[in-house]
Amino acid sequence: MFEHQDAKPPSSFELTPFTWIERPSQLAALLDKLRGADVKEIAVDLEYHSLRSFAGFVCLMQISTREEDFIIDTLALREELEELNEIFTDPKVVKVFHGAESDVVWLQQDFNIYVVNMFDTYHASKLLG
Repeated sequence: MFEHQDAKPPSSFELTPFTWIERPSQLAALLDKLRGADVKEIAVDLEYHSLRSFAGFVCLMQISTREEDFIIDTLALREELEELNEIFTDPKVVKVFHGAESDVVWLQQDFNIYVVNMFDTYHASKLLG
C-alpha cells in the first residue's frame, strides 16, 4: 500500500457509468463489483439531512471506483446496508473520504458500518498546506 505509484487520471464524467441503487438486488450487484480483485480503493461521501429532525439521518451514500459511480438510496435500503461492512472493513481496500469525522460517525450510527484503512483528503490537504 505504501509504495510509489504514478498518478492515474480519472475518466471523463461523460464516459463514467453511473448506477442508482435502490433495491437489494442492485446492492448485491454493487457488492460483487466491489469484491473485484482490481478494486483497491473507493471514494465515499454521505449526504445527511437534519432539518426539522432532532437526530438527523443519512439519506444518500455515494461510492465511486475508478471505473464507475454509484448513488445508494439509504432510505430504501436502510436495513440492508450493513452488508457493506465486508468492503468497508477490508484493510486491502482504501476508503477515500473528504472531511470524514461526521461521515464515520453517521455510518456507525445509522448503518452499523465501520471503516478500516481510510484516507481523508481534507486532512492530507491541511498537512500539505
